[in-house]
Amino acid sequence: MLLQTETIVESSFSASRRDLRIRSLEAFNVTLPYDNDFRPSWQPGLARSNREFTLVKLVTEGGVVGWAGADGHLAGAVDKWVTPYLVGLPVTATESISTVLRHAGAKWFIDMAVWDAIGKIAELPLHRLWGSVRDVLPAYASTSILRSPESTVDLAHAYANEGFTAVKVRFHRDDVAGDLEVVDAVRTSLPEMTVMVDANQATHLPSPLRDVPWDYYRALTVARELQERDVLWLEEPLPRHDIDGLARLVDETDIYIAGGEANTGLHEFRRLIDARAYDIIQPDCTLSEGISQLRKIAAYTEMSGLHFIPHHGLSGLGLAATMHLACTIPGPMWLEMMYEPGVRSIEEYQCLGGIISTPITIDEQGEVRPTEAPGLGVEIDEAAIARFMN
Repeated sequence: MLLQTETIVESSFSASRRDLRIRSLEAFNVTLPYDNDFRPSWQPGLARSNREFTLVKLVTEGGVVGWAGADGHLAGAVDKWVTPYLVGLPVTATESISTVLRHAGAKWFIDMAVWDAIGKIAELPLHRLWGSVRDVLPAYASTSILRSPESTVDLAHAYANEGFTAVKVRFHRDDVAGDLEVVDAVRTSLPEMTVMVDANQATHLPSPLRDVPWDYYRALTVARELQERDVLWLEEPLPRHDIDGLARLVDETDIYIAGGEANTGLHEFRRLIDARAYDIIQPDCTLSEGISQLRKIAAYTEMSGLHFIPHHGLSGLGLAATMHLACTIPGPMWLEMMYEPGVRSIEEYQCLGGIISTPITIDEQGEVRPTEAPGLGVEIDEAAIARFMN
């Protein structure tokens, strides 16, 4: 009788393990038109009329679905280099999956779909599965285009009226004085607003007009000026591999120096953290490493006495993953919300034209409360995907 009972238990367990295996992984290229041309500050002179994006749908043998997404048309690479090596693996084999994603050319964003499925299997939101340290996140509105001081002040007031208590502005003008005028205008009009600055110097992308790269002395000058203006942090003031220059800047200023979204791989983050090249480490779950590996980077950052405040994740899917991760990291935290009415609306940036029906929004205090829905907590309208496929 005992042997029969053991056989029944083993059979049930085996069936459960089979349900965990990845049955399929599909990738969909979509092209999402912008309502207005998008002119990113980090690519002077460029006007984008649409956004290229890739969605990934993971399905387990038990029928659980996980979703992921990233900028670019990546479906061909996913089909060739990822799908054949993930199908058949247990979705819980996160380290083996991370190795596949690393060898496939850093297709880190697919790790979101893995964890989305794991959370749904566990019937827990990811921040509960990983161990929450907070149930609320202060959010900041992250701008993306260069504006005049007057236009920036108008936008900051609009943010404040919606509940935001913090804004990040872009520095990409020819001269330091022109950049500082924007901060001064916001500081004068809204002294209670927390201000961050992003110089976008870590990576220089192709652009139609001349870009002005910063050297160490410009970065030092700007950092000290922003320190006097009580700006919270200066982001990406130097190229991402100038570890000596960044560490020197951290040592010679008292403002937080932040960055890391353009760095990739655990080895790069180890070097950044060991060298104390940034006060705030900002990896992205679609660009830098997958969620599985970002949790390792967060732990190493904490052990090193630095701060871990992740980058926004590139879409509503990535933002959801970032939100869950941020709820599990001790220390000061902010959630970056890419939101700029008329330029990058929530509908365009987070919801991908209606493909995502569960946007993340702030409350009247400018805070985000994470969803209690399982996994990422993101709902996808699969019928909407076809409208934007090539």
